Amino acid sequence: MDSGVLEMEVEMVKARILRTRNTLMGRTAAQGSKGMTLIEIMVVLTLLGIVMTVLAVNVLGRFEEGKVDAARLQMKNLETSLLNFKLKYSKYPSTSEGLNALVTPPPMKNGRTPGAFMDNAEQLTDPWGNPFQYFSPSTTGNHEYEIVSFGSDGQTGGTATAADISNWEG
Repeated sequence: MDSGVLEMEVEMVKARILRTRNTLMGRTAAQGSKGMTLIEIMVVLTLLGIVMTVLAVNVLGRFEEGKVDAARLQMKNLETSLLNFKLKYSKYPSTSEGLNALVTPPPMKNGRTPGAFMDNAEQLTDPWGNPFQYFSPSTTGNHEYEIVSFGSDGQTGGTATAADISNWEG
């Protein structure tokens, strides 16, 4: 088929669709399609609202799940720093010393204080801005220590992104 003929066919179909639409909307050929009716605008806005709501729910949910992944990565970094602490002190920090011992280490037996194992105290907080909890020995399982984030709600327990996250789980 010739491209000119094809273009004419497309234009004829467009014209038929426009005439049918105008007829269904109660417009005459003389009125044409100068604008949209209030109902058409309301339908479009309603559909846009529904689409935006679905997208917002999915994006925000994924963002919170990303924070859970970030908390697990931060715990891995803390584990590395705790291992370095153990290499220097031959023990993990006590529960009372906590993770702050990684930022401001206590003096060693010889009286010298090594450099910090973490750059700053901000690294001791989870992605929701709550401090990581540290226990030595672990409160669950048979481990020498445990690092816990209370999740998005900052409280013990919870479900989904508000669930507690432990370095020994998952």
